[in-house]
Amino acid sequence: MGKETIARRDFLKAAALSGMALGTAGVLAGCASNQQEQAAPSGADITWDKEADILVVGSGTGAFAALAAAKLGSESVCLLEKGQFWGGTAATSGGGMAVPLSDAAKEAGVNDTKEAVVEYYLNASEGRADETVINSFLDNGNDFLKWTGEALGWTWTPSTLFGDYYEPLPGWIPFGRASLGASDSSGALVAAQMWEQLKAALTDAGVEIMMETPATTLVTDENGAVIGVRATSGRDEIAIKANHVILATGGFDHNADMRAKHLPFKILATNACTTNTGDGHKMGQAVGADLSYMDSCWGAPAILTTGQDPKELIANNEIAQEIAGTDWAMYRGLPGAVVVNRKGHRIGNEATAYDTYNKAFAYYDNGEMEHLNIPSYFICDSACWNTYSLPGHTVGSMDGGYFDETYGSDGSDGEFPAHFVQADTLEELAEKLGVDAAGLAAELAAFNENAEQGIDPVYHRGEKQLDLNTTAVMAGMRTDLANPCLAPVATPPFYGAIYVPGTCGTAGGLTINENAQVVNALGEPISGLYAVGNCSSGVSGGRYVGGGISLGSGGVMGWVAVHHALGL
Repeated sequence: MGKETIARRDFLKAAALSGMALGTAGVLAGCASNQQEQAAPSGADITWDKEADILVVGSGTGAFAALAAAKLGSESVCLLEKGQFWGGTAATSGGGMAVPLSDAAKEAGVNDTKEAVVEYYLNASEGRADETVINSFLDNGNDFLKWTGEALGWTWTPSTLFGDYYEPLPGWIPFGRASLGASDSSGALVAAQMWEQLKAALTDAGVEIMMETPATTLVTDENGAVIGVRATSGRDEIAIKANHVILATGGFDHNADMRAKHLPFKILATNACTTNTGDGHKMGQAVGADLSYMDSCWGAPAILTTGQDPKELIANNEIAQEIAGTDWAMYRGLPGAVVVNRKGHRIGNEATAYDTYNKAFAYYDNGEMEHLNIPSYFICDSACWNTYSLPGHTVGSMDGGYFDETYGSDGSDGEFPAHFVQADTLEELAEKLGVDAAGLAAELAAFNENAEQGIDPVYHRGEKQLDLNTTAVMAGMRTDLANPCLAPVATPPFYGAIYVPGTCGTAGGLTINENAQVVNALGEPISGLYAVGNCSSGVSGGRYVGGGISLGSGGVMGWVAVHHALGL
């Protein structure tokens, strides 16, 4: 692959750094203490412990907003982070940012237009996205990227891999809008490095960073304007006065009540950080904010590696305790692999992007009266098993492919991974997995016959550019197959694992306008309040339009919020 490709090994190294604490609890110099009295909504006096011009809540994409505020002229900036790990889910992500119409894309030869991007976003969201917000995102995106060059020394390169996900809807293009990768003078940066550099830049700019300090309540004046927050720091409750509050608190993946209330089917896995419990959503609602796209998530299905019973997870509305098998890698799309439901039927095009594949779990069987595809089952044959690495199972160094020797290993030193089962026949495998044996046999008989010819007349696997791109990452674009995404599942022994719907973040939140201001049900801005990232309605109507849209939209709209707040 050429220089324009983001190294997916770097992506995996970012995931491996997920347990690293990039920040420490404490307060850095920056905000002035102020014991000034202000009127609370109840009419009672409130004692302010601190005061800031701009207060950012959340250190994921909120870190960009805080740095922009400090660099663009705010007199004082504070940033609160609920958890003990700096950067939240963003710091353990792939690090790619979807920002269309960039100079980097133009330099790579991408021919794109604003009209085409708007058309694509509206089609992908089935008309749900707010066109004024899309336009604001597009109008400001390239300026945001250029500013990161000035403030952080970063340059950007478009990836040929995880591009527009809703191929071939009108407005779609194969390359240039999604997963821009950051580099500095040392080379390509993974997300953990990006957020470490952001933290250092914030410290140098005099931003006060308060770790392990969750915001709990927005404080408003008698007119309903947001004038600050209450937060918990250690054992103390503190009140921080602010002229502008930017919420960047992430999604509600780890809030069982909110998942049950808003998501259309059960999510059993997530790699979102455990502090994502919908705090910003609830604080915003309490001051009259509208909500949008709460039925949406950034889908990331997973091989269940925890040993938990998925039926119990479903019954108890629980998330698996730990996820090692999030399917960024498209294990399901490997030659010689499929995913089936308990009747033995495939549930979709296994080579498609993780988010669009996650939608296949939504199918509701009105004969069985259940979501028949939850859980489903990953199945592969020995040719696949002996060629490619899978969660808990590493094959060599995967030279030229997706995995290195670190990722894909559960530390079992060659022991058979407990979350997989092995069988000499498909019938035996079906029994071990709880899949209908006759249904599986019939399904694979048809699939294998077509795979030999390189076709998938049911789900058209391997016919899209995205299928080929992602298979090239995993499988090294095999030339011995009629279709590089397809091979029969025919060589015993066979292997199987439980495959479940998951997220890398929920995608609905406080409704924002083109300035990233939070609005009420009438579309009126709530003075002093902004929202960006996964606690907001975002820019794409709750749809994962391309790789990096969560980071890209959060970063750009934080930039937009700061410009509006400072009157720039």
